[in-house]
Amino acid sequence: MSTIVIIVRHGETEWNRGNIFRGTYDIPLNENGRDQASLTSDVLKGHSFDAAYTSPLSRACETAEIVLRPHEIKAVKHEGLLDMDYGEWTGKTEQDVMKKWPCEYADWVSCPHAHRPPGGTSISEVFDKSFPALKTLVKRHEGGTIVLFSHRVVNKLLIIGALGLGLERFPYIIQGNCCYNEIEFANNEFIIKSINNTYHITRAGTSMLKVDF
Repeated sequence: MSTIVIIVRHGETEWNRGNIFRGTYDIPLNENGRDQASLTSDVLKGHSFDAAYTSPLSRACETAEIVLRPHEIKAVKHEGLLDMDYGEWTGKTEQDVMKKWPCEYADWVSCPHAHRPPGGTSISEVFDKSFPALKTLVKRHEGGTIVLFSHRVVNKLLIIGALGLGLERFPYIIQGNCCYNEIEFANNEFIIKSINNTYHITRAGTSMLKVDF
């Protein structure tokens, strides 16, 4: 039997729009993010979900609540889907971080799997928490369809794990706000069916950030 996994990134926040590092800081969706979530709800309403899980942060929880309105389930909070901690960069714009920590920022951008924000977590630490959570959930709901609501970093790492790639490929996967990805788990292997679907948002004319910050 195969398990279908839909992985959704949360909708837009004001900190996304301002290129401000968020991580584990709890920032709510903005109105555009709620519109994006409504469009994602529309495009996924034909699915029948057996279970739903979400990062504990409100931007993911609210996205889950909006997307799941046509369904008779609620998302369960799961620590394995929590965003990475940006440490001292949290709440600061990308430009401010570049000025105050030029070397650390350059290292992290060029080789994120080998560096971490000062006082924060590394992407390898996030991977070691999130990918095992995915493997546990697909086996728990074998033969069903589940939907996960998480963050840019976590989603990228789940896709990397499913593809069997090294963490050095982290910069080369895009996850726009309220995109969805579809993965199938069968015969103890992951099959990627689609990545970074955002056409439902752009087709409707709703604003979409050009960079998946």
